[in-house]
Amino acid sequence: MKHVYVWYIMQLHIACAQIDIALGDKEANLKSVVQAIQDAARLKVDVLALPELFTTGYCLDKASELAEKQDGYSINLLRELASRFHIFLVAGSLLEKRGKQIYNTCKLIGKDGRILGSYDKIHLFPLFAEDQYLTPGTALPFFKTSLGTFGVAICFDIRFPELTRSLALRGAQVIFIPAEFPSERISVWATLLRARAIENQVFVVGCNRVGSDGKYTFGGRSAIINPEGKAIAQADNSQQIISAVIDLDRITQVRERLPTLKLRREELYRT
Repeated sequence: MKHVYVWYIMQLHIACAQIDIALGDKEANLKSVVQAIQDAARLKVDVLALPELFTTGYCLDKASELAEKQDGYSINLLRELASRFHIFLVAGSLLEKRGKQIYNTCKLIGKDGRILGSYDKIHLFPLFAEDQYLTPGTALPFFKTSLGTFGVAICFDIRFPELTRSLALRGAQVIFIPAEFPSERISVWATLLRARAIENQVFVVGCNRVGSDGKYTFGGRSAIINPEGKAIAQADNSQQIISAVIDLDRITQVRERLPTLKLRREELYRT
């Protein structure tokens, strides 16, 4: 797998696995994910992010068949790999079944294989019929880890600035955004990644997929964006791993120089 590697400031080494996803084929997709984790481990990555719905793609008409329970095979495999390779996984998202409900869920898995938390996609994308098959999330968690404080938004969530602003105000230093953004809107993806980083003065890690599911072609352009809105690692539209070593202290430096969050006039924003 091609790798684009960028040194920034040595502190936290973050990578995105920009992979193709075979529609509904868990075996093939998990094989790709295992390879990506092995590749990332060789690069001594601290955190690896995966794309949205990395086990199935948008095969929502078979969601009830493909969805797994919280302790399903796919997550248990990732837990074992995280522990074996000592790598923190932002496990993109997958279809998760709880009772009769199915969610688009991201799992955070620590270097010891423990599940540290999960996030259910709040804003379901009507153009992909998510609202017909899935249940929206009802919480906006953030995750304090030994590596830093992380937030997650999934694909369509990026269009709602209130979400990432809330995460930033709660202390998120890095916001991960796993996605399946189509090629036809890839300029929107690139613009919104930069905007969410600039307006919140945080690192934003957008992990998109590539390839086609027979109906849509996906545009890649995964990126790691710094708090000033600069892409310090940027993918093209091919299958690859990108990575950058970031310094979380950069957030404080940027906010001290330009304290936009402190200068907010909340009393004037309320509707």
